[in-house]
Order: sequence, then structure tokens, then C-alpha cells
Amino acid sequence: MRIQDSGVRREEMSALSGGREWPPMALSHPKSWGVIMRRSVGGLACMLLFSAGGLAQAVPDFSGSYVLAWPEPEVRHGRKLSPAELRVVQKELTLHATFIEHGKARTCTYYLDGAESKNVAAGGAPSKDTASVKYATLLIKSTVEVPKATLQMEQKWQLSADSRHLIVQITAKASSATVASFLLGSWENVYNRKESAEVGSSKPGVRSQKSGVRRTPPSSP
Repeated sequence: MRIQDSGVRREEMSALSGGREWPPMALSHPKSWGVIMRRSVGGLACMLLFSAGGLAQAVPDFSGSYVLAWPEPEVRHGRKLSPAELRVVQKELTLHATFIEHGKARTCTYYLDGAESKNVAAGGAPSKDTASVKYATLLIKSTVEVPKATLQMEQKWQLSADSRHLIVQITAKASSATVASFLLGSWENVYNRKESAEVGSSKPGVRSQKSGVRRTPPSSP
């Protein structure tokens, strides 16, 4: 339909619209509307995709007290030693992990944004650590300086579906074949979450069914 049919000249409509052409030619064409709609739908799809990605990257909360269920505690002089414990306090992007073994405690701090932290590894050696979260897994990479060697360690923390168990896969490699007081190789630790009513007790151990991971720590080199 032409604009003259309404009794108003195109020049007059242009003046009323501040000099802009009326109707806007880019919007008056049916194909232009199709392009705009496709772009709008595409933009909405991208927004939904980014939102879903953000939800997938939500940081899991490892906070709680755990007792080591597997490997089972050593037996010395006919008595089974008390199992090791792990206490985790996580606030925003900082995680404090306190390891208690044989009555001795050491606390490590990890920054979940990838910033480096300095801690003391098992055995008392200094350690430089970085931590990051990918989906439901906490990845901790450590460089430990020991006499005559450098250790590269990697930990992967995962919670079970019901959050009752914490599974930690550990891999340790060394620049030298002889490293005292440190385990080398790959193994898996399984912790049971302690209930609030529990005091100094633990539930029966639960072994992970994952394949390809050695569950028993290798002997010290």
C-alpha cells in the first residue's frame, strides 16, 4: 500500500518523523523481519548456553569432617591404628584442609581460582600448590622440594552422589628414583563423612568401583 493512498504525502510524514524516511525501508521489507528474528533467536540461544555453562561450573562444597575408610589403618603390635582424618573448611574460593594422622595435624590452604599457595606436605617438605575446579572435580597440583629431588603431585577430589564419601585420587612422580618418606605412583583414598553425632568413630569403609586406579598405596621407595 502506498503512503499517498492515505491522503498524506511522504514528504509530510518525513517532516513529522524528524527527517527520517517513513516507513523505515529496512523494516518494511518482509525479509528484513526474518533476519531480525533469526538474530534474536540466536542471541537468546547463546544466553541460555552461557547460563547453563555457569551452572555446570558451580563450585562443589567439600566442607565437613571425614575419616579415612580406604586404605585401612595399619596394624602395629597386634593393634589397628586410628584412621587418618580430614577436616575441610571451604569459604567462597578458599579451602582449608587439615590432615590428622598419628595424632599430628597439618593444615593446607588452597585457592580455588588458581592462585598459588605455599604449604607443608606430608613429611614436612615445603610445597607450592595450585587448585582449580572443573565441573564436580577439585584438582590440586603440587610441587614438593625434597632432598636431591622434586616431587610432582596431583590430587583429584570428588564427592559421591550422596556427598557421604570423598574420593581422592593421587598421583606422585619424582625427578629422582630415590625419595625418602614419600610414596610414588598412583593410588586412591576414600573418606567417609562423619555425622554430626559421631565423636571419634567412623563408618565401615566403602571402596570405589572405578577401574584403572590402584587403591592400595605403593610401598615407599
